[in-house]
Formats: sequence, structure tokens, C-alpha cells
Amino acid sequence: MLGIESSLPSASRASKRRSSKSFRPSLKSASGLKISTMLMICMAFFLVLIVAVGGLAAYFLQQSGDALRTINRQDQRAMQILQLNNNMMEARVSLMSAARFYQEAGIDNDANMLQSADNLVIMANQKLDEVRKAFADIRANMPTEPELRRLAMGLVASYQAYLDDGIEPMVQALETRDYSTFYFVSEGFGVLRAATFQFRIEELSKFYNDQTDVLLEQTELQTRVANIVIAVALLLGLAIIVAMRLILGRAALKPLREAGMHFDYIANGDLTKKITYRSANEVGVLYDSMRRMQQSLQSIVLTVRQGVDEIASGSSQIFAGNTDLSSRTEQQAAALQETAASLEELASTVRQNADNAGQADQLAHNAAKVARQGGESVGAVVNTMNQISARSGQVADIVNVIDGIAFQTNILALNAAVEAARAGEQGKGFAVVAGEVRSLAQRSAQAAKEIKGLIEASQNEVQTGTQQVASAGDIIQEVVRAVNSVTTLMSEISSASQEQTAGIEQINTAVAQMDAVVQQNASLVEEAAAAAGSLQSQSETLAEAVSQFKVQEGDVIDMSERDYDRLR
Repeated sequence: MLGIESSLPSASRASKRRSSKSFRPSLKSASGLKISTMLMICMAFFLVLIVAVGGLAAYFLQQSGDALRTINRQDQRAMQILQLNNNMMEARVSLMSAARFYQEAGIDNDANMLQSADNLVIMANQKLDEVRKAFADIRANMPTEPELRRLAMGLVASYQAYLDDGIEPMVQALETRDYSTFYFVSEGFGVLRAATFQFRIEELSKFYNDQTDVLLEQTELQTRVANIVIAVALLLGLAIIVAMRLILGRAALKPLREAGMHFDYIANGDLTKKITYRSANEVGVLYDSMRRMQQSLQSIVLTVRQGVDEIASGSSQIFAGNTDLSSRTEQQAAALQETAASLEELASTVRQNADNAGQADQLAHNAAKVARQGGESVGAVVNTMNQISARSGQVADIVNVIDGIAFQTNILALNAAVEAARAGEQGKGFAVVAGEVRSLAQRSAQAAKEIKGLIEASQNEVQTGTQQVASAGDIIQEVVRAVNSVTTLMSEISSASQEQTAGIEQINTAVAQMDAVVQQNASLVEEAAAAAGSLQSQSETLAEAVSQFKVQEGDVIDMSERDYDRLR
């Protein structure tokens, strides 16, 4: 059985507010702080505010929970007290109903009614047992609070008096069927003690109800205080937000808008606007970076302008040089074409000379062969003259032979002269020799005739003729050697002519290749000239684009290294 305990919270606890003066830097001094520092301060304020509001909310929720639990316990105790009153009333009513049933059962001798009366008595005793157990628990757990203890003790005393003077005498009278005593006690002490018990019950119930009302009022007060605290916190948060808006508006938003304007100026090509913002926060770093960007752009624009001028001048020179080079290349190509034509004619002439040299070489070989034959004939003449000298008796025959040899020699000389004439300049020496041979042949013939007429008288002259024939043989040998030299020379001339023909053909091929390369160079020079013209046009376009930038050195911000290091 739940007992009555004193767990009521104290009366409303006044919430203590500590009024502390908050340090509010001026907007001018606050704008010098770093934005991250301002955000950290703002977050710290909001964190403290959230923790404070959360703590107060937790405290008020705890108090409200305690009050609700106390109200619940008070309601349970009030219900228990009312249940005790109901049990006592039911027990008394059951006893009175049982007395009436016993009386009627005795008159009518009705067993069912008698059984009903017994059941009512049993039920009354059960209710009384529950009441006795409840009051035993109340006695064992008597509250310590004076007022509640006084009321509880008064209830216990009225219960005991009601039980001793009313209920138990009624039960005893009913058991003995003493109906007069039963009704006397019921209508006398029973009514009086029941009224007193009822009064004590109502008094204690009223105490519990009053405490419940007090707790409800305290809960409502705490709720109102919590609402006020939350409203104050919201107002404080709103004030912080407004203050941060003003501070950030001065420290960040306005400078950022101005920075946007400067970026627009730079985007439009105006690099002459001054940047005069000085601060050690992140916006100051932004302005310092913007200043450096402006200076870098100025330097870049000036450098580009200078480079564009140099490119324009260089491209003009390149264009003029390429044009001149193109003209010279065309002239060189034309000269190479003429050279190729001349080399082709020279190659044709050299090939013809080579052919002529081959023919001359063949003629020289033939002349050498004829000369060798002439040498052999002269040898035969020498032998014949020796035989004439030895056999003077056969002079006539020998003269005939000499005459025939002279005739053949004359023919050979004529042939040699013809071949020498065909050999041209190279055969002049051979023609002289051939003329001499012809002259000798003629003289030999003349001598033979003279010998034929004077042979008998000119034996000594035969010996002289023999010597002359020997001398002619030596000359013929010299002619053979000269013809062999001419043959060798003509072979070398033919070989050299062939080599010259091959070399000229190679030179002709190289000149043709040079002509193709020169043609390609001419095409490349024309392309280079076109590229130089395009470069000149692009440099003019770039110069026009760069000319849109207004460059003028002005005052720009210059943060100190100490302020810049503070942001690192």
C-alpha cells in the first residue's frame, strides 16, 4: 500500500538573473577584426545563449516533471483516502442490509435471504480488513510534515473511534442477533463517528487538493518564466544577429561590393582606379591581392603593348624579307632551269664527242694496224735490198719487187693520209708521216726506175739505196710507235668522254633536284610571307585589343607585413 510521504517541492524558486555588462566594440574597431574571428565570437555568443536557454529549459522541465509526479502521487493518495471512505461506507451499508435480511429471514424462515445476509456480512468483513490494512500502513508510514501529520493522525483517530464505537459493536450485535443494540449503535455512535470520519476524510482530501493547486500554480509560473527567458534569449539572439549584420556590413559586405566594382572596372579594361581600403582582415587580404592583380595586369598590358609593337615591326620586316626572298627564289629557280637546259645541251655535246672519240679510237687502231703492216713491208724491202746487194744478178727482179713495194707503200701512204685527215687535229702528225712515207714511196719508185736503167752502172748506188731503205724502216717503226701512242690517247679520250657524259648526267640530275627544291622553297617562302602578313594582321588586332586597357600608375593599398602575417 502506497504511503503518504512529504515530497512537495518548495514554493516557487525565483530565477536569479545576473546582469553583466557586455563589451560591445564599436563598429569601427570591430571592422578591423578578422571575419573568422567575428564569426567565432558570434558562434560563441550563440553557443552560450543556446547552452543557457537549454539549461534553463532543462531545469524548468525537471521542475515541471517533479511537480507533475507530485500531483500524480497526491491524486493517488486522495483516491486512496476516498477509497477508504467508500470501503467504510460499504461495510456499514452491508452490515445494515445484513441486519435487515436476518430479520426478514427469521420472520419468513427464508434460507436464500439468510444466505444473502451471510454474504453481506462476509463482504463487510472483507472491506473492513482492507481498511484495517490500509490504516496499518498509514500508521507505519506516518508523514513528517506537521500539517499533514496532524491531519493523518486525526484521520487515524477518527477511524479508530469509528471502528471501536460504531462498526465493531454493530458486527458483534449482528452476530448475536441483537438488533436493538445494532440499530442503537448504528443510529447513535455509528452516525456520529461516521460523520467525524467523513469530516477527517474531506479535510485530508482538501489538503491534497490545495497542495495540487499550489503545484499547478508553481508549474504555470515556471512555464511563464520559461517563456519569458526564451523570449529574452530570442531577442538577445536577434540583437546579436543585427549587430553582426551591421559589423559584417561595414567590415565585409560594403568592401566586397566596392571590390566587385573594382573587378568590373578591371573587366572593362580600366586599370587606373585607386584601391584605398586598409584593413587586417580577410577583406584586406582580398584588396591587397586585387591591388597586386591590378599592378600585374598593368605590367602585363605594358609588356604586351611593347611586345605587340615589336611583333608588328618584326612581322613587317619578315614580310618584306620574305617578299624579297620569294622574288630571289623565283629568279634562282629560273636560273636553275636555264642551267639545266644548258647542261642538257652540254651533255648532248659530250655524248657526241664521246661517240666521235670512239670512232677516232677505232680509226687509230686501224692506222696502227696499217703502220705495222707498213713496217713489215719496209722490213721486206730491207731484206730485198740486202738480197739485191748480195745478188746483183737478180737486180732486175729486185727492181720489179721494189717497184711493187713502192707502189704498195704509196697506196698505204695514201690510205694513212686519208685516215689522218679523218682523225682531224689529232691526226696531223700522222698525216705528216704519211706524206713522208708517200714521198719516200715515190722516191723509191723513182729510184727503182733509175736503178732499173742504171743497175749495171750503179752498184754502189744500190748499197746507198739499201741504207736509205733501212733508214725508212726506222722511220716506219717510229710511225708505228706514234700511231700506237695516238691509239692509246684516243682510248683515254674516249674513256674520259664517257666519264664526262656520266658526270654531266649526274650534274643534270642534281640540278633537276635543286630546281625542285628551289620550287618548294619558293612555295614555302610564299607561305612564310602569307604567315608573316597574317602575323602582322593579328598583331594589329592584338594591339587594338590591348589599347582598350587604360594604364596609369595610381595610389593602391599597401598592407604591412605585420598585418598580413596576422591573417596567416
